[in-house]
Amino acid sequence: MRTAFFGAEVNQAPQIRSWCQRGARVQAHLTFPLVLVVSELVNNAWLHTASGAPGGRVKIQMRHLPDRLIHLAVTDDGPRPGQPASLPRLSPRSEDLRVGGRGLHLVDRLSVAWGWNGEPSTPLTVWAHVDPYSPVPEPDDAVAA
Repeated sequence: MRTAFFGAEVNQAPQIRSWCQRGARVQAHLTFPLVLVVSELVNNAWLHTASGAPGGRVKIQMRHLPDRLIHLAVTDDGPRPGQPASLPRLSPRSEDLRVGGRGLHLVDRLSVAWGWNGEPSTPLTVWAHVDPYSPVPEPDDAVAA
């Protein structure tokens, strides 16, 4: 299993994507779903948890599973002080044009399975199993909007 820690600075995003691509050990063109999934999971950690605060960080783990699957896991620093815990869940699909709320729908579409481990009010680990050889699904109106 590969493990790395990254800070909360936006300039960490390209490094995270590069780390993911190198660790996948597949041809570069097959890493698109992995890079998108890890980007969404990290972005959610930065946005909704103490990982996005100054000094915050995320732990990312990657390992190869049977049947060509790659396990990606992002562990956050827990809730921001004074904020209620935010648990990962798919938001209801809507037709509005609001910004945000579609990231986990992308993870859901690009993953064979995803979920989370941990207890509310503690650091959570959100994981996804991605098959880099699977065709990229057609856009879903709720995700593409």
